[in-house]
Amino acid sequence: MKMRVLSLKSITVLMLSFVFAAAVSGQDLGSSNKLFGGSKPAPAKTKKAPPKPSAAKPKVKTTVRKPVSVKKRPAKPSTVVTAKKPAVKTETTPAVIAPKKTGSEPKVIIVGDEPKVVIGANSAANDEQYEELIELGNIERDERNYGGAELAYQKASRLKPRDARAFLGLGNLYSDQQRWSDAEKSYRSAVALEPDYVELIVALSFILTRPVAASNLSERYAEAEKLARRAIELNGRSALAADQLGVALELSGEIGSETENAYRRSIQLEPDFAPAHAHLARLLRKKGKTAASTASYNDAMARATDVGSKLLVADVMQSEGKYKESVQLLQQALAIDTRNPTALTMLGRAMTTQGNFADAERYLKKSVEVSPSGFISYSLLAALHARQGRLESAENYLIQAARFAGPFDKRLLATQFESVGDEFAKTGKASAAARVYRQAKTLDPDRESLAGKLAKYK
Repeated sequence: MKMRVLSLKSITVLMLSFVFAAAVSGQDLGSSNKLFGGSKPAPAKTKKAPPKPSAAKPKVKTTVRKPVSVKKRPAKPSTVVTAKKPAVKTETTPAVIAPKKTGSEPKVIIVGDEPKVVIGANSAANDEQYEELIELGNIERDERNYGGAELAYQKASRLKPRDARAFLGLGNLYSDQQRWSDAEKSYRSAVALEPDYVELIVALSFILTRPVAASNLSERYAEAEKLARRAIELNGRSALAADQLGVALELSGEIGSETENAYRRSIQLEPDFAPAHAHLARLLRKKGKTAASTASYNDAMARATDVGSKLLVADVMQSEGKYKESVQLLQQALAIDTRNPTALTMLGRAMTTQGNFADAERYLKKSVEVSPSGFISYSLLAALHARQGRLESAENYLIQAARFAGPFDKRLLATQFESVGDEFAKTGKASAAARVYRQAKTLDPDRESLAGKLAKYK
């Protein structure tokens, strides 16, 4: 099966969105947030109608939103629809799959499911319709119409459940919106269909290193490491896979020579891959090599020339609490791509930490406008308002966040609801405290700290 191949920069996207989950949860982001970069944003399309299968390839964007991508292929008649494995690339600059957009609740195939093969005399028509849906999903994602893109990819996945591209598109789309559990399911479905696709394996590894509130983080990091090693076996010259191996090892607590060598190997393979320089800088700081860390950060910033790289390097900085230092890169990225949701969210986070609440709220509200299903932006807005004592509006933003909370988000959200409830209680607003505590209990039924509070504030 053929998919659009891009330069390494176009992969930086994946890793970006992830930064914010860490910012909210307090976990260390890790280097993973910066592996997949973006290409330059394509001009907005005026038509939403999908092009015919023979249409020219759409322009690839350079936003922080795309990890791996899906390519449209010409329709051809066949009685059985299966996915062919793409050849493994061996160039010095590893090939990357261009990302595509998506929109509504996906029907994903979890590993172990047995999807039905599309068979019948109408397979040629199915092929044409599938290609149109994939192309439509790509266009809608590029235009940040996430709902329309998701719907298109979902329809495509039902039409050809053994073609990995629709699941790849869904995974990319959910990554854009930091919907990690949905992204993981979609990427797993794609990997099950394309088990030797290097960049797709790395994408799944990356998702497993997201800073989510999971009880089995050590198991997830171990699987992420295994997947990265598998990608390196398939393509020993993949800078992306080498960097991701370093990320998985670092998050597992390994900060020795193997982790450092993984980052240095990535840089050796792709000297201008800015995220690897930033990851190395963070690792060197952990090892007490301050001067070397500063030099690597300078290298990362000098090589971060596209939007994706700027965001990924800024993400590494924020994972170390360097919020003020990250602002310049983020503003540069936003000047190029004014509607980039990741840049907007990261700037909102940075401004909040510096006490610049007005700008923080402006950036976060813009992020919500661009990506209405973005859980993290609502969560950050709630935290911002709670910090200012605006408890009612904080509660309202938490309610909005709950609409889009995945399994990994609920524990964090319950913590935020409980915290707002505590503030209501301090101000003597018992009924409001009880209401918010009940919300927290719904999200995290086993939360022990809520029992006494619910008994007191009925």
